[in-house]
Amino acid sequence: MEKFFSEINKYVISIFLFFAGMGFLIKYLSGDKLESQPGAMLIASLALIAVAGLATPWVLEKMTRKHYRILMGLGTVASLWLAYEVFYSVDEEIEFRELKTRVDAQTIQSLKDIRDAQEAYQKVYGTFCNDFDSLKLFLFEPVIPVSFNMGSFHDTLPEGKSDEMGFILKRDDLVVIAEQMELTEDELIDQISDDLLPYKVRDVIYTTFFDENFKAEVRKSKRLPKVAVDSLWFNPLSGERFMLETDSIEVGGVLQSTILVKDPTPFGREKVKKDTLRFGSLNEAHTDGNWRN
Repeated sequence: MEKFFSEINKYVISIFLFFAGMGFLIKYLSGDKLESQPGAMLIASLALIAVAGLATPWVLEKMTRKHYRILMGLGTVASLWLAYEVFYSVDEEIEFRELKTRVDAQTIQSLKDIRDAQEAYQKVYGTFCNDFDSLKLFLFEPVIPVSFNMGSFHDTLPEGKSDEMGFILKRDDLVVIAEQMELTEDELIDQISDDLLPYKVRDVIYTTFFDENFKAEVRKSKRLPKVAVDSLWFNPLSGERFMLETDSIEVGGVLQSTILVKDPTPFGREKVKKDTLRFGSLNEAHTDGNWRN
């Protein structure tokens, strides 16, 4: 028995390396099209199995000094190559993560802008737009109501009395009043804003979603990137158009419109499962996005 264990002890290192290599090899071969393993794992597993074979006593006994020198040379070359691969893989991983962060940020911003446009469309028409071409036309339609108010009421001239006396104007009335007072329209607006005149302006004007949200100066004030309307509907890297679906569900006896917009080509490594950026749901009445920020 002691002799048996003595013999086995000679093969401990070889056995350990062999099973370690087989473990990595099985893990590599078990990867499917959605969760593949890096090629370096295959190389490492084969290297461990090879070293396990070379480390067995009966192989070592048959080796000459020349064989050791050859193996030493091969080992040195392999070590240098593996060191380069490690450095390259780390550097490549850093570049990959930086690119992923940039592409995901651009994709998320596009989805947020599309969501804002869809929510505005729903407020105007009561349902979500079912195609991007129609939504693009909507951006430039003057259908977004904006309150246009100037001047404030006070105790001596409250709103009711101001209305009776004809001091509450619409936006279009300013031109006529300015001519009567021999002022420019801008001068009249400034005086009304500063409460230097009894006139007040209470009106609702209609503008476009683009002017209110996508104009360069508006985006700059919000510290957001400029919007290129023609490319808003596409993945910034692949150029594939986002997928858009609309439906409706009944909530509390009321029919509500639903929407789902998602990126058809999520960024990531080939044959590795990726997270699809999206917002909304066809089964629930919400427009939440699945990103973290």
